Amino acid sequence: ADGSTYDTWTQNLTISSNDPGTNKRFGHALAANDNGDLLAVSSKAPGKAGMVEIFRRTSQSNDDSVDHSFTHIQTLSGVTADGSSINSEFGHDLAMSKDGNTLIITAPGADQTNQADSGTIYYYKWDADGDSTLAYTLQQTILAPDTESNMRFGSSIDINDNGNRLVIGAENFGNSRKM
Repeated sequence: ADGSTYDTWTQNLTISSNDPGTNKRFGHALAANDNGDLLAVSSKAPGKAGMVEIFRRTSQSNDDSVDHSFTHIQTLSGVTADGSSINSEFGHDLAMSKDGNTLIITAPGADQTNQADSGTIYYYKWDADGDSTLAYTLQQTILAPDTESNMRFGSSIDINDNGNRLVIGAENFGNSRKM
């Protein structure tokens, strides 16, 4: 602490969900690109699938301040193999590449055929068709590599800076504990 103005944090912005309602736990997980102009924020409510809202930083205000604002541009939600979205925990964890072109969203509570809570990973790409729509498009759905139930594939996730390598956790995989 050198006494400069860089020693103190000050709140200058609050971001709220674009979807009204209560008990959503907006902010359950967050991911941002390296320069901070794309922000993904998940909401995970009990008994619901969950969702991830995408915000884009807008230009500075016109009053000579350095404050930025964020504009909601997209809402993503997951759907399970049977078409339902209940309790999939979509948005449990998020990872974004350094440039923001790759967004990974986990849903460790997603069910597959005869596999409760096996888990699913969703890979999204920013502006995938290059037409400047400036939105994320689903590119791939990654299912649990094993047929075990309750493995919760996607309970944690990380991505490298380039967005081309993933590390995926499955908190209950190979767990031999009995109750």
